[in-house]
Amino acid sequence: MAIDCSEIENWACSTPGEVAKLTARFEQLDQTLTIDEIARAYIAQAYVGDEYSDLDFNRMAIDTMMKTGDIENALRLAWDTACRRPFNLDALNALLQIVPQEHDIWTVAAWRFSKLLKAITSTGDGMSEKSAFCVICVQDEYMVMRAALEITDIQDQQLIINGMKSFDCFTVTPCNSYPHDKVFFEITPFNISAL
Repeated sequence: MAIDCSEIENWACSTPGEVAKLTARFEQLDQTLTIDEIARAYIAQAYVGDEYSDLDFNRMAIDTMMKTGDIENALRLAWDTACRRPFNLDALNALLQIVPQEHDIWTVAAWRFSKLLKAITSTGDGMSEKSAFCVICVQDEYMVMRAALEITDIQDQQLIINGMKSFDCFTVTPCNSYPHDKVFFEITPFNISAL
């Protein structure tokens, strides 16, 4: 699928109600949502409402709570973030690590996490600027590399600004699921350096 962030920005800004409807369907685990609709709703988060940020989730605090056995507060922090920001991959990933698989919360987090990874990786193949994966926050780049592409070794990162578009290019060690040494992410939705 070819993603045009400026088209999604125009759509999101001119029809925020449509974005809200897609977001609500995602939150309700609507099985009829297509990967394209989830990708549009995900990217639109960068353009509607209050500023989207992955910085409102403190993963280090969660990890510390888990190590010290403060599971209840770790769960509360992850769940609160996932409720406020249903497209926050890091919060969903934390829930998958905290909650037992038999629990309804795990089922919700697993569905959203899986669908989001598929939606993001459907935006491109990551092999060039032209076919970059589109993300709305820095943390999602790392989550996609680790969870979807199974990349374990990142050697370098470079910011590329090309006109009004911006990209992160990671140099990585190729692996079975991603046999290339570069991964490109379009970060136009959240990189103000390009403006």
